[in-house]
Amino acid sequence: MELELIRTYFPNGTNGEISIECKLICFSIELPWKDNLPNISCIPEGRYALEKIHTEKFGWHLHLLNVKGRGLVMIHPANDALKDLRGCIAPVLIHSGPGRGLRSRFALEALLAKVFPVLEEDQQVFITIKSINMNLIERAQAPTPTFFKKLRNIALILAAVSGTIIAAPVALPTVIIQVATYLRAASTIASAVSQVTVQGESQ
Repeated sequence: MELELIRTYFPNGTNGEISIECKLICFSIELPWKDNLPNISCIPEGRYALEKIHTEKFGWHLHLLNVKGRGLVMIHPANDALKDLRGCIAPVLIHSGPGRGLRSRFALEALLAKVFPVLEEDQQVFITIKSINMNLIERAQAPTPTFFKKLRNIALILAAVSGTIIAAPVALPTVIIQVATYLRAASTIASAVSQVTVQGESQ
């Protein structure tokens, strides 16, 4: 089985999409790219074998093998990369900002439901990590025009509000959940576009 993680880099975190045979399974969050420095950077792009692993803290999850310069890189639940990750990958159902997401344990369960049956048949599973364009790192770090800074901030606020509604512990009317989901998607797109818009492109 071949998984694919497509990354988008931001200064404060890395967001991604995990798919199998072009079918989206879940989203992901990681630390920002900082030259593969242990504990503060996401891992290098590449192709890695996966294996099952169990710990008291996370239960069953996944271990990436042979990551250059790193040890014990896992795919485990987390909702804030800067607070909860040291180079690992966290699946999430939705992004709530760069390097942040919601309902990570649900996303992990969805991923393991696809991967574990294959591993239990003694078949290999690999994940290929790549980005749409490595220049996104430079674009994300470049100066953002004032208008798009404001748009990004508004989008992040809307994303947080809609994410809170979706994750609310009480039952809400279906129409409210649907509106919040659409709002979440729109704000994510607006935030991502704003982040990679640089001076000279907003005219």
